[in-house]
Amino acid sequence: MRRPAALLVYLLLLPAAVALADTAATKTVWQLFASSSSTKVYLDRASVREDGEYVHFRMRIEHAQPRTSRNRRHTYKSSESELAGDCAARKLAIVSAALFDDAGARLTESERTPERWRNALNPVGADSLQARLLTHACALARGENPPPPAARAAASARIGAGVIASADGLVLTNHHVVQDCAQIGVRDAEEKSAKATLVGTDAANDLALIKVERRFARAASFRRGTPLQAGESVTVVGFPLAALLGFEPNVAFGYVSAVGGLRGDATRFQISAPIHKGNSGGPILDQSGQVIGIVTSKLDALAVQKQMGDLPQNISFGVKGEVAQAFLETQSAAFRSAPGGEKLENTEVAAIGREVTVLVACRRSAPAAR
Repeated sequence: MRRPAALLVYLLLLPAAVALADTAATKTVWQLFASSSSTKVYLDRASVREDGEYVHFRMRIEHAQPRTSRNRRHTYKSSESELAGDCAARKLAIVSAALFDDAGARLTESERTPERWRNALNPVGADSLQARLLTHACALARGENPPPPAARAAASARIGAGVIASADGLVLTNHHVVQDCAQIGVRDAEEKSAKATLVGTDAANDLALIKVERRFARAASFRRGTPLQAGESVTVVGFPLAALLGFEPNVAFGYVSAVGGLRGDATRFQISAPIHKGNSGGPILDQSGQVIGIVTSKLDALAVQKQMGDLPQNISFGVKGEVAQAFLETQSAAFRSAPGGEKLENTEVAAIGREVTVLVACRRSAPAAR
């Protein structure tokens, strides 16, 4: 039998594929580089070329749902970019970029001068999509034929987040993150991985408790006795679109939009912080760094647009902190709670959130025997 990999975090990627497309100007060879249920990333192998000390290549990103451009002037479904990278220094910059609608029509494009993109070169994260793209392009530029990115079938994997409920290994997450898992693994802020077992679930409230056979350096504190208020600031920590953005904890800020959920659901509340697949089960923190909720879902923007003709932005929901605490009590879990504390800077709240959040990876089928 093959032993399960120590890190389950790479299970989200799909097997790479190559597609050929002839255009009037040139031939493109699009290789499916990374994929999730919401986004696909392609590398144009034919575009890879050396330019002195730099390597240039093209990337295409396709989204399952429409996105709004930063200036909010366009709604697009895909983008194409030319990138320039320094293979030795491990730096990357955007040379040009274009947005396309769902019919493939070009909406907007921009291009940087050589001086501007050289000044914009930034280091790539060690385990980010950009790092993997740069490594692949540099190998192609050297005349090598690197294998496609390491991949597993996405149908057998699920990635979410979890909150460290106690230092002795208890992690709170969503029921839907660990549902029907053959194996569960976690990775903490110190990049230490461990197997986890399911302790208990509450499907109605989308909560689950898992146990890791190791101790954590720090556990979260849950806010007690202070009711939620519309307009209060929140911080969300998780691993959104991990196959694209990498496996470091990602932080987003927002506020409490409403103290109830859909159709007045009293167990949920609405937040404005953007969330994506991989945020599920992560903490929603108040300005003192205490947990006031657990991320659970977001409004299906595409479905709303089809039904109502409007594209909603950043409507997300969390399970209320008191509901999560009641669940922990039913599981006889020891956890910390305290009244609302002193307000902290955003950077301080983010640091706390990253420390008490773990990546939760679920393998939905057992590894094949060899």
